[in-house]
Amino acid sequence: MFNCAVSLAGDCTDIQGVKRLCALADLLVAADAGADILIKAGIAPDWVIGDNDSAQMTLPDQTIQLFFPRDKDYTDGELAVSLALFLAETGKDFNSKETILSAFSEKGHDQFAQCLTENFRQAQGISDLSFLILFPFGRRLDHSWTNILLAASLARSGAVLYLSDGLSLVRIIAGSVQQQAAFAEEVLAASTLSEETELAFSAIPLDDNVKGFTLSGLKWNLEQAELPYNRAAAVSNRPLRGEKANPIISLENGTVMLVLTPAD
Repeated sequence: MFNCAVSLAGDCTDIQGVKRLCALADLLVAADAGADILIKAGIAPDWVIGDNDSAQMTLPDQTIQLFFPRDKDYTDGELAVSLALFLAETGKDFNSKETILSAFSEKGHDQFAQCLTENFRQAQGISDLSFLILFPFGRRLDHSWTNILLAASLARSGAVLYLSDGLSLVRIIAGSVQQQAAFAEEVLAASTLSEETELAFSAIPLDDNVKGFTLSGLKWNLEQAELPYNRAAAVSNRPLRGEKANPIISLENGTVMLVLTPAD
């Protein structure tokens, strides 16, 4: 399902859900302390990248480490997402590991980070790639919003993009999206949302160009709607009585964050 999952250092709500979601990913990249959450769950990350200023656990021998100085021009999350994109683009080729390690040692920290992040910023036409960003939300509001914007950038480049804390699910869609389920069945099954009796669904615009948003399968539907910044027109929707949350969406333009979470 996912070419790569990226473990950040935010809040983990359900560790069993995390295990099932990680099983859907071909590769696991952790940003610094994001490795701790995986290791505590018995999951070994394939790669760890960051400044190593907050991680506490000992990394497994098979985990590849790319450590940077604490004072740098990139967050650990940005480096992790950029690395995930590069790994997904190069596939499972073993030589890509050697290429990255060689470039890391030869180019130096700054030049290597610049190469990774420039590749991320210039990405386009990557509709064949899919990513899961774990634990993007936490106490640091600035980090949380930065993580959303990084994820939105991947979605605008064409990638299938999900975020999760192990329980709630977020998907970011961008551009023209044909009618489809808001959340893939296997992703829903991997989370523990199916065990919740009361769910809420929201569609939140991430730019002011959202047009032609259609939503069905819930209590309140939308047809070819615009979602402006200054109106909460699609927040806290509910499943039909006695039915599971299975919203169907389509979009003509813009960037929208779809959120499925336990209701209050």
